[in-house]
Amino acid sequence: MSDVYLLGDDPKATKLKRLRCRDEDEELQTLLLNNHDLLPSKQIDAADPPRWLLIKREMPVPDPASGQERWSIDFLFVDHLAVPTLVECKRCDDTRSRREVVAQMLEYAANGQHYWTGSELARLATEAAGGSEALTRWLQESSGTLKSIDEFFSAVESNLRESRMRLIFFLEESPNELRSLVDFLNKQLNATEVYLVEARIYDSAAGRIVVPWLFGFTEQARVAKRESRAEVVRVGGERGEEAFLQALAQADIDAESKAACDLLLDSFPHIQDAGAHWSWGVNALLFLPHLLPKRCLCALLRNGDLELDFGYWSASAYKDIGPEQIAAVSRFANGLEQLLGISFNDSQRAKFPRIRLRQWAPRAADLIALLRSVSVPAVKPDATSL
Repeated sequence: MSDVYLLGDDPKATKLKRLRCRDEDEELQTLLLNNHDLLPSKQIDAADPPRWLLIKREMPVPDPASGQERWSIDFLFVDHLAVPTLVECKRCDDTRSRREVVAQMLEYAANGQHYWTGSELARLATEAAGGSEALTRWLQESSGTLKSIDEFFSAVESNLRESRMRLIFFLEESPNELRSLVDFLNKQLNATEVYLVEARIYDSAAGRIVVPWLFGFTEQARVAKRESRAEVVRVGGERGEEAFLQALAQADIDAESKAACDLLLDSFPHIQDAGAHWSWGVNALLFLPHLLPKRCLCALLRNGDLELDFGYWSASAYKDIGPEQIAAVSRFANGLEQLLGISFNDSQRAKFPRIRLRQWAPRAADLIALLRSVSVPAVKPDATSL
């Protein structure tokens, strides 16, 4: 990128002094936190520029070996088409802004893709936006046909699972070696877009000037990803029982695990008879309407995994959670631990852990019995009989 000049009353342009970043956290990260549009949307897509929504700064990334939070990505954004966007900020003088940084970003993306859930991201986005009303307003203004929070973040999760995401390196200046790596990755990756954004800072009499510039998305890469980007736009409409069953049938599932899924699906009416309610969105959602009518307890995903929505039943996160709700979700968590021989730590009991299909499939009948028992409303003692 060439130098930047300021043209004032004097016909001779003045070359602006370049300012160097000294503190990654206080300068680059804070700069982007307060100015999301420094991710240059029109350079990414002039026809439909991304409109950014912050999910979380310092987004935790689990370690696949333990499931515990081990790393964090500097920023997790999502755009108006529900495309997740991971951003790492690095100084030019940071010697890691080459191979190690690329490897680090790919590791974040690979693990976040499997462990982040739509419900967890919706909760974090609600906090970052300042409440559900503010988030709903952003969705209505920005997201086109995706209107509800649940629908939008179900699309975000679908994009994550299919690797439809962006990886952005946000630097004050990028070395040629890193540009070459990003160019190579863009040519090889079909669904994932990889960018460098240089945010060069200059000093002027009127104040500091920031000039963001995009590298890494050639016309060749744009054509190669066109089909995947079209799928991003369509993904939000894939809802309902028929779409779910079709997706499950197309998933890479062995015959024994498929039989376990069919057994669970066939049990839905019996679980509902016990007092629960199943709702068909992008996934199959289980609600306990007598305890918490608007937030689900768990979800059967399109790949057969079971998402546990403990985070929706957290007293620290929601004011409508009382002793009855805490007792029900504890009974559910304890039952799963005993049934599957697993253990949830305090952090997992406040979030949205996932049980893989291969874990629960051998105990499908016992899982159904547990869901039925949890769904039955607790019988309150009759005061007249005391």
